[in-house]
Amino acid sequence: MQAEHLVGREAELDLATEILRQEGAGAVLLLADPGIGKTAMAAEIASRLADEMVVMRVHGSPALSAVPFGVLSPYLLDLPVDQATSPVAILREFWSQFEKRRGSAGARLLLVVDDAHDLDEGSTQILAELVTAGWARLVATSRPRPGLPAALLQLWYDGLAERLELHPLEKETVTELAEKTLGGTVMASTVDVLHSVSEGNPLLLRSLLEDSRADGNLVRRNGVWFLTRALTGNGEGLAEVVRNKVLRTSEAEREAMYVIALAEPVPAAVLDSLVGRDTVRSLMDSRLVLTTNGAGSPLKMWHPMYGEALRQIVSPARSLQIRQSMVQHLLTEPATAEGLLRMVSWALDCGADVDDEQLLQAAFLAAKLLQNPLAMAAAERVRSEALRPRARAVMAMVNYNDGDYRSTIRLLEEGAGFLDADPSGPLGAGLLWAAARSAVGDSSGEIVADVRASAEAVAGQHPADQELVNGIQRHAFALELAALAHDGRYAELREGLDAFESGLEQDQPDIVMSQLFLLAMRCELLMVEGQPVQALDKGRDALVLLDEHKDDLLYLSDFILVRYALAALESGDWAAAETALNRYAASSALGLITFGGDIQTLKGLSLLRQGRLEQAGLVLTPAVEALKVKDPQRLRRLGNALAFYAAARSGNTDLARRLGREQSAAAAGGAYVEAMAQLFMLAGKEHLDKGSALEKLRTIAGESTLHHLPGVLLQNLVLRAELGDLEAMEAIQDTASTMGGSWANGWESLASAQMGGAGDGFVNAGNLLAAAGMPGPAAVAFDRAANAFDAEGKRPEARQAAVLRDVSESNLGDALVHDPHTETDRSVPLTRREQDIVALAVSGLTDRQIAEKLMVSVRTVEGHLYRSYAKLGIRRREDLGAAVRS
Repeated sequence: MQAEHLVGREAELDLATEILRQEGAGAVLLLADPGIGKTAMAAEIASRLADEMVVMRVHGSPALSAVPFGVLSPYLLDLPVDQATSPVAILREFWSQFEKRRGSAGARLLLVVDDAHDLDEGSTQILAELVTAGWARLVATSRPRPGLPAALLQLWYDGLAERLELHPLEKETVTELAEKTLGGTVMASTVDVLHSVSEGNPLLLRSLLEDSRADGNLVRRNGVWFLTRALTGNGEGLAEVVRNKVLRTSEAEREAMYVIALAEPVPAAVLDSLVGRDTVRSLMDSRLVLTTNGAGSPLKMWHPMYGEALRQIVSPARSLQIRQSMVQHLLTEPATAEGLLRMVSWALDCGADVDDEQLLQAAFLAAKLLQNPLAMAAAERVRSEALRPRARAVMAMVNYNDGDYRSTIRLLEEGAGFLDADPSGPLGAGLLWAAARSAVGDSSGEIVADVRASAEAVAGQHPADQELVNGIQRHAFALELAALAHDGRYAELREGLDAFESGLEQDQPDIVMSQLFLLAMRCELLMVEGQPVQALDKGRDALVLLDEHKDDLLYLSDFILVRYALAALESGDWAAAETALNRYAASSALGLITFGGDIQTLKGLSLLRQGRLEQAGLVLTPAVEALKVKDPQRLRRLGNALAFYAAARSGNTDLARRLGREQSAAAAGGAYVEAMAQLFMLAGKEHLDKGSALEKLRTIAGESTLHHLPGVLLQNLVLRAELGDLEAMEAIQDTASTMGGSWANGWESLASAQMGGAGDGFVNAGNLLAAAGMPGPAAVAFDRAANAFDAEGKRPEARQAAVLRDVSESNLGDALVHDPHTETDRSVPLTRREQDIVALAVSGLTDRQIAEKLMVSVRTVEGHLYRSYAKLGIRRREDLGAAVRS
């Protein structure tokens, strides 16, 4: 284990060294599961104390656990054979060895005992006596089970030792470890995957990082590391870790682990009959095998990645042999989804037969859990003509998520065609087909024409089956409505949705799919029309219905989820948006690999609307790189525009110009998303080059019906207001007053205060914005309040408003103030925002006037000026002019 594993252990290290340095007896007992870092921590403790103490190491060993004093033998080489069983003689000889190492320095003895759970009783007694007598300090590591030997545990009972339990790493610490190991920024969603899969185990995490980088799965682009596909257990690093564990076990224990890894979860009674209860107990004591739900419940490998690696070690022939020996114990219908996937995967790996129904069930479930290789393998093996259309739909979904849109189209157009690709309800497959067609550049007109032609063809083939014909026509109509939304023709969409709803009947076989589609479309329509709260209600209803029927649906979940998340952001319900986005990883962390870029794009939009500019940049810049690889929701243009805007507004000119050049030419996932991307690109350009895009922002609403709708128009007005456009502030009042939700209400309040100019109005606006989770705009409002009160001569009110401003800014998590007396670094140029503020300061404007002009807080202006002072090598405002000229 290497030093990197000690990330996040400083508190424990400090406590341990403090205990061992104190007078009198002292011991530290470190307990943790395998791979958590107890051995590395013991080594670091010894390293820190090496200059003060003589370190003597003892290693517990299963092979020597039955040999009295066996682990002490390296220190007993001079002991006469006839005294080898005398504890007194052994203690004397051990101490003699210490005296030789200590010399004349008089240093204390530090005993470092690894794997203390494997010590024999005699050795344990010797070590405990050394500590009890005050002759030595002790650091001992042990697994929680079977745990510390009684003599060492007695030290804790007697108050002579501190017991420290090391736990798996938290997500923040995983980020630190990963970035130190890789030497660069790691995308947040990738950290989530690594944390979930490794379960915070440092040893496994390091193996995963090494293996993923070696096989090209973990890639670096523009300084950002992210995963491109699911993590596997077939890397050499992980295999080596597992091999080392396996080699230390008996043959019976190895066989038991192979059975569990291949068939997990395995009923405890079955395993007892196959390998014996003692073998199972030994594996559990070694923390290699765990129960799934308490005593007597089925058994599984200690860690999922151990199971993955073991399955790679077992040959197909041996795997088939084990399967045949257990066939009478295997359930025909596994009780859990995990069990079903394991059984089917095992059968596919070793060539055993699986019936088509079970193959399709496993393929469908694996696709939903983003276990794409298994989903494809199981779906491809389905041979039943009746089930093949659904199998093709599963394969199409996998290809779509991987960005292979043409294969998606091909699969859905095979056989009877996309309108009949999914027997449980063709609508989901049809929407997937339309999304893939759009992704390859086909226009809505072309897609609709093909939909109508296909519907007519199916109707012509089944003229007597009126129920089928009606269903096909209904599905075709739904796809036409989806095309209207994609093109931003929302007035026509409203009429169409009314007609679609009036034609629904509860006894229709696909009523659930139709209801879900209708709710999702209503959600989008209401959001764009400026009714975000009602939109969110529709989206929430769709999610409730979706959860009731999630086992029968595939693509519709993604179709609904992105609309719900956007509605939550439009309404300012940041928690609802976060909850929605977390659903992608709720059932499987693999969703973060496929949807990570899309998720971080929407999280970035949320942070920007809250005014958390710096945090938004940290989320969005990596998202852009991930979206170049996987973008199932087709948010790349929006993600790029948001990242460009965040960089330009924060003054990171070089990054902004690079992102501006990289703007994707691929079509966005609908007119609304494209409109939002346009707005943020224009605003970013204006921040980057003053006067280049503000006029376009002002006129674009009159050029497009979509841009004039409240759900899009308000974003335009807010971006303009943040650029200092006072006309936009006036318009915000009119637009936001017709809407609902915290985001619109907060900006309406700020605009009203701006028009009134009174301090009380700004305080009210700031309180409303702060309560709505928008600390950025809240800080601006409180800053304006302080200015207004100051102008009115109300000093106490001004001071109170300034305090509220500081509280809001502290909630941003951004670094706003820089110490001007820090060492000058003239190699670092001023950012664009710093240049603007310095220029205004040189022209004679006060900090408050600059803040008013740029629509930021005085504190922000001060922060930029302080950073500029440091870069220019000056300490006061009066020197700015000369510094700039030089």
